[in-house]
Amino acid sequence: PQSFEAHLLDQPVTECICRLFARRFQMTLQGAADYLCKFKGIRFLDDCYPSEHLLPVEDALDDLVAVCKNNGGAIG
Repeated sequence: PQSFEAHLLDQPVTECICRLFARRFQMTLQGAADYLCKFKGIRFLDDCYPSEHLLPVEDALDDLVAVCKNNGGAIG
Protein backbone atom coordinates (compact mmCIF):
# COMPACT_ATOMS: atom_id res chain seq x y z
CA PRO A 1 0.00 0.00 0.00
CA GLN A 2 1.00 3.56 -0.72
CA SER A 3 2.08 5.79 2.17
CA PHE A 4 0.04 8.86 3.05
CA GLU A 5 2.82 11.16 1.80
CA ALA A 6 3.13 9.23 -1.47
CA HIS A 7 -0.62 9.53 -1.95
CA LEU A 8 -0.44 13.30 -1.40
CA LEU A 9 2.42 13.62 -3.90
CA ASP A 10 0.08 12.16 -6.52
CA GLN A 11 -2.30 15.11 -6.07
CA PRO A 12 -1.97 17.83 -8.77
CA VAL A 13 -1.65 20.77 -6.36
CA THR A 14 1.00 19.03 -4.25
CA GLU A 15 2.93 18.01 -7.33
CA CYS A 16 2.84 21.60 -8.60
CA ILE A 17 4.14 22.96 -5.29
CA CYS A 18 6.89 20.30 -5.25
CA ARG A 19 7.92 21.34 -8.75
CA LEU A 20 8.06 24.99 -7.73
CA PHE A 21 10.02 24.12 -4.58
CA ALA A 22 12.46 22.07 -6.68
CA ARG A 23 12.87 24.93 -9.15
CA ARG A 24 13.41 27.52 -6.39
CA PHE A 25 16.17 25.48 -4.76
CA GLN A 26 17.59 23.92 -7.95
CA MET A 27 16.70 20.38 -6.89
CA THR A 28 15.33 17.43 -8.77
CA LEU A 29 11.61 16.82 -8.37
CA GLN A 30 12.36 13.58 -6.51
CA GLY A 31 14.84 15.38 -4.23
CA ALA A 32 12.27 18.06 -3.41
CA ALA A 33 9.55 15.47 -2.77
CA ASP A 34 11.84 13.45 -0.49
CA TYR A 35 12.87 16.57 1.43
CA LEU A 36 9.28 17.80 1.82
CA CYS A 37 8.18 14.37 3.05
CA LYS A 38 11.08 13.98 5.46
CA PHE A 39 10.65 17.42 7.04
CA LYS A 40 6.84 17.40 7.14
CA GLY A 41 6.23 19.89 4.34
CA ILE A 42 3.83 17.55 2.56
CA ARG A 43 1.86 16.98 5.75
CA PHE A 44 1.73 20.77 6.25
CA LEU A 45 0.32 21.25 2.75
CA ASP A 46 -2.38 18.71 3.47
CA ASP A 47 -3.26 20.14 6.88
CA CYS A 48 -3.19 23.80 5.84
CA TYR A 49 -4.38 23.66 2.24
CA PRO A 50 -7.61 25.60 2.91
CA SER A 51 -5.62 28.70 3.85
CA GLU A 52 -2.36 28.12 1.92
CA HIS A 53 -4.06 27.92 -1.48
CA LEU A 54 -5.34 31.48 -0.97
CA LEU A 55 -1.80 32.87 -0.67
CA PRO A 56 0.54 33.88 -3.47
CA VAL A 57 2.71 30.93 -4.47
CA GLU A 58 5.88 32.58 -3.16
CA ASP A 59 4.30 32.99 0.28
CA ALA A 60 3.21 29.36 0.30
CA LEU A 61 6.76 28.31 -0.61
CA ASP A 62 8.14 30.51 2.17
CA ASP A 63 5.76 28.80 4.61
CA LEU A 64 6.97 25.39 3.42
CA VAL A 65 10.58 26.44 4.00
CA ALA A 66 9.73 27.57 7.54
CA VAL A 67 7.85 24.36 8.36
CA CYS A 68 10.68 22.20 7.05
CA LYS A 69 13.28 24.21 8.99
CA ASN A 70 11.19 23.84 12.15
CA ASN A 71 11.31 20.08 11.60
CA GLY A 72 15.07 19.84 11.06
CA GLY A 73 15.46 20.85 7.42
CA ALA A 74 18.32 23.07 6.30
CA ILE A 75 17.20 24.37 2.90
CA GLY A 76 16.29 28.02 2.54
